[in-house]
Amino acid sequence: MKRKVRAVIITLIVLLTGTGAFLWKMNDISKEIQEKEEAKKKEERDLLEEQNAKAIDQTKDVDIIPLYLSGSNKNVVTMSFQNVEEIYSVSKSAQIEEHLEDIKKNSSFSFDEPLWAYNPYGTNRNSMYVCFTTGGKCCCKYTISVKDSKIPDFTRTAITGTSGNVTKEHEYQITGLVEGQTNYITMRLYNADNELSDVNTFSITLPASPTKAENILKATDGRSKNVISNGLYVVFSKNTAKKSTMDTPILLYDNSGVLRGELPAVGYNGRTMEQVYDTLVYASGRKTISQVNALGQVTKSFSLGDYRQDGEFTYDGYGNLYIIAALAQKKASPKSKILMLELESGKVEEVLDIDTLLQPIHRNTGKRAKKSNQAWSGLNSVQVVGTNTLLLSFKSLSSIMKVSNVGSLLPKINYIIADKKQYRLYKGLSEKVLAKSSGEKETQEPETTPAVNNILKKKVIPEPFDSQYGQEAMVYQDKKAEGQYELTVLNSNSGTGSGSNGTSYLYRYLVDETTNTYQLEKKLPLAQTKQNGNVQLYDANLLYCCSDHKFFTENDSSGKLIKQFFVAKTPYRVFKRDFKGFWFY
Repeated sequence: MKRKVRAVIITLIVLLTGTGAFLWKMNDISKEIQEKEEAKKKEERDLLEEQNAKAIDQTKDVDIIPLYLSGSNKNVVTMSFQNVEEIYSVSKSAQIEEHLEDIKKNSSFSFDEPLWAYNPYGTNRNSMYVCFTTGGKCCCKYTISVKDSKIPDFTRTAITGTSGNVTKEHEYQITGLVEGQTNYITMRLYNADNELSDVNTFSITLPASPTKAENILKATDGRSKNVISNGLYVVFSKNTAKKSTMDTPILLYDNSGVLRGELPAVGYNGRTMEQVYDTLVYASGRKTISQVNALGQVTKSFSLGDYRQDGEFTYDGYGNLYIIAALAQKKASPKSKILMLELESGKVEEVLDIDTLLQPIHRNTGKRAKKSNQAWSGLNSVQVVGTNTLLLSFKSLSSIMKVSNVGSLLPKINYIIADKKQYRLYKGLSEKVLAKSSGEKETQEPETTPAVNNILKKKVIPEPFDSQYGQEAMVYQDKKAEGQYELTVLNSNSGTGSGSNGTSYLYRYLVDETTNTYQLEKKLPLAQTKQNGNVQLYDANLLYCCSDHKFFTENDSSGKLIKQFFVAKTPYRVFKRDFKGFWFY
């Protein structure tokens, strides 16, 4: 018996020791993975103060392989375009792809002698196309370095689209180059075990930006101790030129304010972009939306026909875009519409007319707006919240509305988020205004006598908060709880009913459709912008675009400034994206 007990005890000790050793090892592995992730984030943060030395300073001149765009030593494929419209021609883009494929068929390209092309499709002036094969499967990490001491190195891992991000066939758009400078591209190959297997450095001098886009933004650091988030700022700017055909690019800036991407557009670059599968979708002109793949090729371009874009668009996740638009004719009054664009077929259909939807208000307000040639409702933001169901933001009405049956003969306003006093004149709509909630559970009313009831009737209960006045740029987030979602907006505090205290705000609502209420979860004061602008909650930080004063900021979650950037042209909106899964791994 004693032997059996001793054997059990010994077995338990062995098992506990083994389990402890296993857990210790797993903890070490987890810690190692976490340290590698932190090191990668730091490497890709694009900050001089976090970089020990510039890559070019550690590279010998004899090891640099020069690339030339012109002259007798030309070894880079280049393309020319008559104008920006031709860049977004699908047939032109297909011809360029065919040309590159013919070159690849007639020669073999290795890591030491890749095929290089400068921005062959014309869609990103800060990019190079590269293609080569390797003997074994590996991934490619690249660092772009320039000899300007104010510009940090730019390091990213190119995405292969294969399992483990390793492949023998390499074809990438290397983006992040600095225009008007000699760029040194150090490419490192890593095998499946993440071991460095080969290194090469290439040099290329890019032409200056034809649009004279700012290469480096003026920036100031704030007092917040929080780390700035990884990613690129996507800046949508106003066309200040009189010509509607002027190139008005979408600009991508890193955390040091260095221009890392310039995506051309004809006179109008919209308010947003969407990643749809393996493409970016954005406005390439006032009447055109284009799809561009990770190599820069234009796969589709859609004409809006008799309409022009008049704000943002949003993707429904099922192959359709909903677009804020207006009729394109010069003499047409600026009546707001919602269009639906089917990305597969290219079909464009008007699915909602705002004048008809809000006919009671339009009768009173539309006449005044017509004299000033302004869209009377101020429709400026749209989000998909269900099948044929949208959230619409009306800045001039200081109202957000949920509308269902979009695309049918009888669209329906489900409810309105606004101060109820604004709908006193419209009985039918007044009943659709959601009640405000303080977030506290209501207690049971005490029993009262008729005399007490009379007193209570005269008592005015203050509202828990003021609703938004003149809001911009909604961001919808499903809470996964039944009938609840969060809605973030920039409350410019400049519309109908505003106190005009010189301050704008970030507002985040919790909307509860089961109780027909909405609650103000978060409110942060911001420098006021009366026109355009947006807020974005991103990676635990807050981004704010102040259009009126031509700057954008990244703040911590409490609103304290991390960094502020100043731009020459008025920014409509600024978002941040890391482009992981598209250009980068």
